[in-house]
Amino acid sequence: MDLEMVLNELSLRSPAYDIPTARQWMSELIQTLREATKSGVQRVLRTSDEINLLILAPDYSIVRWRNDPEVDLEERRFFKTLTQKYPVWTDVAENIKDSFDLSDVFHEDERAKGLGFAFLIDGLAVSFQSESKWNSHHLELKIQRLDEEGELIDEIEEIKHASRVNHLFEHTEWIKQRIETNIKNGLDIWNRREELFPNLSFCECVEEQLQSLNDKHPMLQLVKSRLLKLENYCKNWSDGTFESNSLGKTSQESQITLQNPKYQNERTFLCPDGQDRLFSWHMKLSRWRIYFFPQSPRQKIIIGYIGLHLRTVKYYN
Repeated sequence: MDLEMVLNELSLRSPAYDIPTARQWMSELIQTLREATKSGVQRVLRTSDEINLLILAPDYSIVRWRNDPEVDLEERRFFKTLTQKYPVWTDVAENIKDSFDLSDVFHEDERAKGLGFAFLIDGLAVSFQSESKWNSHHLELKIQRLDEEGELIDEIEEIKHASRVNHLFEHTEWIKQRIETNIKNGLDIWNRREELFPNLSFCECVEEQLQSLNDKHPMLQLVKSRLLKLENYCKNWSDGTFESNSLGKTSQESQITLQNPKYQNERTFLCPDGQDRLFSWHMKLSRWRIYFFPQSPRQKIIIGYIGLHLRTVKYYN
C-alpha cells in the first residue's frame, strides 16, 4: 500500500471557539498536507465517513468551510481532491482489525479509530492544531490484542504524526524509505530482497510463505517494516553481541518449547549456506511471526520463517 495520510478525528473533539479560529486550523492542516504530498506522500486523506459533517466551530461544519467564500479557493480545492476519490477508512478498517486480532486502540485512554487505522496501514496520522497534545511528531497508542491464550492484553506502539509542517521534517528519512521501498506484494519482497535487505539472507522456504501476502493483505506493510528494522539494525551492528532492545517486540522461544522435538522441528530451517539451524529469535506481528537467526560476529541476520504464529507448548494454533 502506498503511503497515505489518515485524519485523527479526536483532534476535532473540541471544536474551535469561533469561525476565524476554525479557518486558521484548516489552513494550518492544509499547509501540512501540502508539504507532505510534496515529500511524496500520496494525495489521499483517509477520513471517517462523516468528514463533511465534522464540526469545526459552532454552526460551522467542514461542508460550510468548503463553501465559505472567505476561505482561499485553492485551499478548498486541494482539500476536496484529497477526500473525494478514495474510500473512507471505515470501509476497510474492520476487516483489517480482524486480521490483527485487535480489540481496540486508544490514545490517552480515549478510543482512537483513525489513529488505529494509521497504525494498521503504516500511514501518516495528521491532526488539527486544536490541543497542545497534537503538537507532536509521534503519538503513543495503547493497542489491545488477544494473546495466545485468548486473553486481552495491552501493548504500546508509536505512530508517525504531523499537525505542523515542521513535524514532517522529523519524518524525512522515514517517508523517503517508505516510498522507495514501496512493496507490491510478498513476492515483490522476495524478488527484491537483495536490493532492499542486503544484510539479510533468506531461507528458501520463505519464498513460498511470502506468496500469501497479496497487495491487500493487512500484514504486508508490517512484514516489510519489520524486515527494514532488521536491515537497519545490521547496518549499525558494530560488535559481535546481538541486542534485541531496539527491535521492538522481539524475544526468544521458551526452553520448554524448544526442548520438545515436535516444536523444535517446526523451527529448524535449511539456511542458504546449506546448514540446518534451530531458530529461536522471533519478532511478533500480532498473529504472525518472523523467525530470524543473528549471525555473530558476521553482523548478518538469516530470515527463516514469515507467517502465522507457530505452535508452542501453550499455543496450538
